[in-house]
Amino acid sequence: MRLAQTGARVLEFPGAEGAKTADSFAEKLRGIFAATDGVRVARPTKCAELRISGLDDSVTAEDVRAVIREKTGCSADNVRVGTIRPGPGGLGAVWVSCPVASAKVLADAGRLLIGFVSARITVLAARPMRCYKCLASGHTRVKCDSCFDCGGLCFRCGQPGHKAAECSAAPHCPVCAAGNKPANHQMGQRGCKPPRSSRQTSGVSQSTQAASDIVRASTSSPMEEVVEMIQ
Repeated sequence: MRLAQTGARVLEFPGAEGAKTADSFAEKLRGIFAATDGVRVARPTKCAELRISGLDDSVTAEDVRAVIREKTGCSADNVRVGTIRPGPGGLGAVWVSCPVASAKVLADAGRLLIGFVSARITVLAARPMRCYKCLASGHTRVKCDSCFDCGGLCFRCGQPGHKAAECSAAPHCPVCAAGNKPANHQMGQRGCKPPRSSRQTSGVSQSTQAASDIVRASTSSPMEEVVEMIQ
């Protein structure tokens, strides 16, 4: 057992039968804690991110999920598919997260037949650990000691009231802007260098609030106990 970055208790089951043991143990714990408030039992799987491009107009996110499941044999519950958006040349592109083993199968293939097209598969670089409360890197929301909450801001333009998935505004990083750094980029993209500690971010957040009144004070809530089992 170990403590995860999110504050959860992680139980690991090594060995060839580790996955089956973890699944069985997770089901038993769900039954035990079914009536207990504040306890969530999860069975996380290490995942990788991909971009699948070259999709025609007839392809849906469910089509992508079904083909990945058929190609790799992984569970549909472990495949996350984003919104298909127009890419270069007018063809669609979509973000996908799936188990590492499945991602390797897809990456080795290079292409995937979806509908009428052979879509291209690109493996995306792993994202750094980031706090979605203060927007700094190096820690998670559970361990954040900043008194400001930026969680309601769009990750693309830095404004409140909507999400990045539905945003068409020019990219703008509120943390870099408050730190008097170039901010014409989306949070987390190349060139973005947010502070690593929430103490550093606290001052940045105050500057951001004074400039645009978009950072709101937050009150801490009791941390929910989370029990996770991973292989």
